[in-house]
Amino acid sequence: SQVNEEISVKHLPSTEPDPHVVRVGWSLDSCSTQLGEEPFSYGYGGTGKKSTNCKFENYGETFAENDVIACLVDFECGEEVEISFMKNGKWLGVAYRVRKELLGGRALFPHVLVKNCAIEFNFGQREDTYFSVPPGFTFIQHLPVAERVRGTLGPKSKAECEILMMVGLPAAGKTTWAVKHAAANPSKKYNILGTNAIMDKMRVMGLRRQRNYAGRWDVLIQQATQCLNRLIQIAARKKRNYILDQV
Repeated sequence: SQVNEEISVKHLPSTEPDPHVVRVGWSLDSCSTQLGEEPFSYGYGGTGKKSTNCKFENYGETFAENDVIACLVDFECGEEVEISFMKNGKWLGVAYRVRKELLGGRALFPHVLVKNCAIEFNFGQREDTYFSVPPGFTFIQHLPVAERVRGTLGPKSKAECEILMMVGLPAAGKTTWAVKHAAANPSKKYNILGTNAIMDKMRVMGLRRQRNYAGRWDVLIQQATQCLNRLIQIAARKKRNYILDQV
């Protein structure tokens, strides 16, 4: 079948020089939140770039506030799955072709990465679409339930949640163990909380931001620590599994 979703973008106030990021696309359920930065994760960002596995290439056009992006997946292209996007009703061409044998029957899920933006989704629940849908494509919500694949379910209650706390001296291998343990137990969907994990996500165009902070390491550490403190506050209110990886 051919699947479609629409996303409308709204900026939120910020004091950063490059404050607003929106990247939309599709990923496997096993992928991390960092859309387009690992295999089987396919994103299209507002800078006019497409990305998968941290490879960024020019694609389509830039998009910003009040633009509407349609994310299209076509499963009826023979041995391949075609991923493409539309901006305000204009088709931008095929972004990725993925061989079905590589996907191995695994489902692609809608995925969005945002920074300082509010977004509105249309999976088919709106009475009217933002823009007309190409012939042959169906909104996800209109597909029969039997044709959909459910994503990993999180813990039903706080009592079922799991928190692992790493203990050990610096450089003892705590982060390495945490990453391996999370990868070995994908159904747990562990969220690793620690300044290392935060700094690893501080990427610009897929490149780690540490490279840009030569001589200002203390600034980066301070920012990451502030983020971690805020994440721990948020984590306390969410029903998820965590690994606390912090000295």
